[in-house]
Amino acid sequence: MANSRKKSSQVHPGQGPGQQGIPLQGQVDLVTYHDEESLYTVLKLVLEPGYDAPKDPDLFPSGRVTVVGRWANPMEGARVRMLGQWGRHASHGSQFEFEVLQTLVPVDAPGLKRYLASKAFPGVGKALAERIVSHLGTDTLQRIAEEENCLVGIKGLKPGVAATLREAVIAQTALHETLSFLHGVGLGPIQAQATLTRLGPGCETHVREDPYCLMGVPGLGFVLADRVAKELGLEDDDPRRLRAALVHALERAADDGHTFLAQVELLETARDLLRVPTPNGPFEDALDALCREGLLVVDEKVFSQVEGFVPVYLPHLHTSELGAARNIRRLLAEGPRSALADTEALEAAESDGNLELHTGQREAVLTLLSQPVALLTGGPGVGKTTIIRFVANLAEGSGAKILLASPTGRAAKRLSEATGRPASTIHRLLGFDSTDGGFEHGVNKPLKADLVIVDEISMLDVVLAHHLFKALDSKTRLVLVGDPNQLPSVGPGNVLGDLLDSGSVPTARLTQIYRQAAKSQIVQNAHRILGGDMPATDGDPAEGADFFFFPSEEAAATADLLMDVVTRRLEDRFGIDWIQDVQVIAPMYRGECGVDALNDRLREAQGVGGREVVRGEQRWRTGDRVIHTRNDYEKEVFNGDMGVIHTVTGDGIVTVRYPEQDVVYSGGELSQLRPAFAITVHRSQGGEFPVVVLPLVRQHAMMLQRNLLYTAVTRAQRMVVLVGSRRALAMAVENVRQADRSSALSERLAADSDG
Repeated sequence: MANSRKKSSQVHPGQGPGQQGIPLQGQVDLVTYHDEESLYTVLKLVLEPGYDAPKDPDLFPSGRVTVVGRWANPMEGARVRMLGQWGRHASHGSQFEFEVLQTLVPVDAPGLKRYLASKAFPGVGKALAERIVSHLGTDTLQRIAEEENCLVGIKGLKPGVAATLREAVIAQTALHETLSFLHGVGLGPIQAQATLTRLGPGCETHVREDPYCLMGVPGLGFVLADRVAKELGLEDDDPRRLRAALVHALERAADDGHTFLAQVELLETARDLLRVPTPNGPFEDALDALCREGLLVVDEKVFSQVEGFVPVYLPHLHTSELGAARNIRRLLAEGPRSALADTEALEAAESDGNLELHTGQREAVLTLLSQPVALLTGGPGVGKTTIIRFVANLAEGSGAKILLASPTGRAAKRLSEATGRPASTIHRLLGFDSTDGGFEHGVNKPLKADLVIVDEISMLDVVLAHHLFKALDSKTRLVLVGDPNQLPSVGPGNVLGDLLDSGSVPTARLTQIYRQAAKSQIVQNAHRILGGDMPATDGDPAEGADFFFFPSEEAAATADLLMDVVTRRLEDRFGIDWIQDVQVIAPMYRGECGVDALNDRLREAQGVGGREVVRGEQRWRTGDRVIHTRNDYEKEVFNGDMGVIHTVTGDGIVTVRYPEQDVVYSGGELSQLRPAFAITVHRSQGGEFPVVVLPLVRQHAMMLQRNLLYTAVTRAQRMVVLVGSRRALAMAVENVRQADRSSALSERLAADSDG
């Protein structure tokens, strides 16, 4: 195995895989701008002899050029070598945009003086730096690092400052060598900084010993780690590579929603991933080693009745699936409870609300009020919201303390509006701690409630379900509400489907459509789609039709037609303000009818000017509609919350106006936002919009699925508009394959033990 240690001095930008560009070398004269989170940096660089810039009247005098890129610790006086390309900024003229940066040791006295006077060496300053360099010469840094007493006798240099300086020089030298190594094996500036943060100052040793430790660094993964491994000389069948492939295969399966892979499938997937003709034996040895170290779990019990079928789990998914099943059985073991309300109380509530429930709805209310755990399911227009409101009213009327929650902030807001009571995200309900990723409430501190109602559980993954269920006291009742025909959770597991399939949880299924809802083409067509029938799109707008189809076969023409429908026809025909009331929902990000392209076109169509800020490939401008993509408990803004950019300041600070509050974003925080003139169907879950417009093109074939179409249609309150190919629409209606997820929660619920 070729794994000999490379000297840092031998590693140069351009040696690593995929590192190409124009070299540039010089000394940092000025750090104009640096963002701590994104690492985006603007420098003024004095070029060394032999490195020329394009002839341009906008260049700074004295050989200074503007340089932009990502650098974790920019320092004035530092000597650097870069790889990148020359470009031109609309306002600031020519600039060099670097992709790779290597810090070099200063070679002359002026450079050394500036370097030692930089912020990297506190307590030194310009005058003291000059005396140090005058005393030690051009090999100042090497002497400081290697000669313990070389700083003794320098005027004005106190012993404490000298000791700190020596420690800092040694640390900076080690940092530069480590970064040079990481850049040399193919990591970019942000990737290298993330590696240092996660693996610590000894990361070079860790990476050389096992390059696949990089898979544990946020933002990195198997593909990059495998590239680094090849750069360091690992053989194709190295056991470390086989182990990493097995873990990666399971991680990729989890991204697709599976909680496990069958062992046979896992070995085959890993072999295909590595593209090597390695027999099963070495892979099985690698799997055994991973299991012994607790990095994977083989569970031979759960499917013991199926010969040869052995599931393999990532440990946290095995724990979550076991825990979710154990705690649901624990709650069910309490058996039927005394009902929180009886038939007379329900009749009185109907009378007070001037509403008459049908027989199925009454049975649903009484079931939910009399069981330790119960499910409420049904499609659009069947009155799930009404039933939740009755259950909450009657439970509270009996003196029970109730808590309401949903997986997302947007769904929680809808639940709160429907019941007239506060509702929160499940994360907030459990007291999520962002510092360690844990929860305040759990086995040792259960939630204080008599009844917990959780809506939109089709979006509930097995990990969050595990944390929720274990935080419930055995005397607490649980009502779970969801539509099994919607898209499953983004995270792994099939919680709602498994609860229903197990037959273990008492379930109230609503099927009868409300009289008012039955008049809606949206509701009618949602049920048609579920039945595998094409939606009816020939209604007359004059008679209140609310479901329309605009045919177009080619993707480019479909995008043009969608833009015309959204920005002109809906307003001309129905008086709809598209900026306020229309949400475009697309199956995919890519393509002419994808979310990314449509967001660009819709933003330009809006025509709002003003300041803007650019971060990477994203551009943020006053008036942009945006969606927040992760839970931020400090800012009190959550995954799925949508708002509009209200202001953008000259220094790149963005204020987003949400319905409840204004939230300020700066630097790397902008990565939490995405444009939201168009969003994916997955991002639309848990929300409702006055008008939904959905492009359907054959280029999105891999995502054209019945439950995706159904989910998009049921996001609309007043109107649905489909634009595109009838063949693509038929493909979506006919395709039911998405429902297949590898999960064993149903089997565990049906079992008598945790086997």
